[in-house]
Amino acid sequence: DIEVENDETHWVGHDRTKTIDHDETVHVKHDRTETVDNNETISIGVDRTEKVGNNEKISIGANRTEDVGSNETISIGVDRTEKVGSNEKISIGANRTEDVGNDETISIGANRSESVGNNETISIGADRSESVGANETIDIGGNQSTSIGKNESRSVGQGRDTSVGKDDSLDVGKSFTLNAGDSITLVTGAASIRMKKDGSIVISGKNITIDGSGAINVKADKNVVVKGRKILQN
Repeated sequence: DIEVENDETHWVGHDRTKTIDHDETVHVKHDRTETVDNNETISIGVDRTEKVGNNEKISIGANRTEDVGSNETISIGVDRTEKVGSNEKISIGANRTEDVGNDETISIGANRSESVGNNETISIGADRSESVGANETIDIGGNQSTSIGKNESRSVGQGRDTSVGKDDSLDVGKSFTLNAGDSITLVTGAASIRMKKDGSIVISGKNITIDGSGAINVKADKNVVVKGRKILQN
């Protein structure tokens, strides 16, 4: 055994090699500072355990590369903050699962692009709110299906245009109400029906046929005017 009561200094003019056939234990009762003026390489044949009783800070002047041959598990007891001064790229060869026990907030200062090579499924257990500050464009290459279990409410602040390239069908199980503040106009080719808020109704077309399987009643508080080249009655 070697016992040094006070300070100890070792100076080696060139290289130094130390071989220990079995275990080595180093106990430093106060601080420890290790300075390597050039490169450092540490090779561990089996496992390595590092335990820090309080805080740890690692400062790297340039780049850092970490290579894990198999799995990696990181466990953080409380919070974690990650800050990247410039760009960040994450490449995952297979699947990725992200589990957040409570709330999640994502804040993006500029633009965001998301590309999914195949299918995407979004499942929300309760409510969902989506707010777009300016415009929104949805482009679907194939079909779109929307299923609503209960009621639907839609509010448009200004105008609305709907263009259907082929047929359009509307099926209502009970009552249907169409309400317009000024007028309603139905147009197909040369035929039209126009209803105005003052109560006037104009039916325009080439040949107009009124066919009723029961009675047809015509009632007016004023005159009833029928004009034509010939009026036929039976």
